[in-house]
This record gives sequence, structure tokens and C-alpha cells, in this order.
Amino acid sequence: MADLPFPWCIYAEHQTKAAACGRINDRSWGIENGLTNFLTAVESGSIPNQEEFQRGVNRAVATGSWVERNHARLRRMYLRPQHHHAEQRVLARVRLAEIRDNVSPAEWTLLMAVAAGVAYPEMTGTTAGGARTRVARLRARLRPAGKERP
Repeated sequence: MADLPFPWCIYAEHQTKAAACGRINDRSWGIENGLTNFLTAVESGSIPNQEEFQRGVNRAVATGSWVERNHARLRRMYLRPQHHHAEQRVLARVRLAEIRDNVSPAEWTLLMAVAAGVAYPEMTGTTAGGARTRVARLRARLRPAGKERP
């Protein structure tokens, strides 16, 4: 393959690293974050000189890896393997139906976006802070009586 011009040589380098990942882990998520950062910079036209741009992409890779390692640590700390029985699943579905009946369509869409893992800055119609505030208020309002936050 011919050498690609700047900045696409950087993109090709990170694509090669991503292809070499044998499994999904913090490194692969970091590379994905770096590629997303790259495409965002190209799309916005805010590409500085080559060295600075390379540092920015590498920083995005490192940050993405750190975030995924931190998420994995939090999952290990707070999520315990649970064996759900059929009755528990039915009760959970009933509770979800109750929640859906008690929220507006916009609130339900917001809750489903959070459940699907959509990042707050990517949610449409509001700022990241506004979405976090709305979700926190919804959680407080919908929390069953007698259950406090862990």
C-alpha cells in the first residue's frame, strides 16, 4: 500500500493497531477513542501541525484506555454476578412497565438512551449536564420508597 499523506497516515497506523487486537479490551477501546477523536478533528477542520495532532490522537487513545479500565474496576467493585430466577425477571418487567407509565415519552427515551450506554454529550436535545441532571431527578423520583442510594 502506498504511503498515505498526513493526516491519513496516522489514521491508517491506528486502524492497523485496532486490527491487531485479538479481543475487545481497554486497549481496543482506547484505539477506538483515538480514531473517533481523529475523525472529529478532521470533520471540524481543526488539524494542527503533524506532531501536535499525533500527540492529541495518542492522548485520546490513552484516555479511552484509562476510562475503560476504570469502568471495568467499577463493575468489579459494584456489580455482583446475579442468578435471576423467572419470578425475578417477571417482577423486573412489571417494574419497568410501571416506570414507563409514570414518565413522559421524552423521559422514557432519555432513560432508554442511558440504559443503552449512550454518552451524555451524545444525547440530543440537551447539554450533557442537563441530561445528567434530568436522569438524576428521574432516578430520585422513580426510586422505590425505602431504597436509598448505595
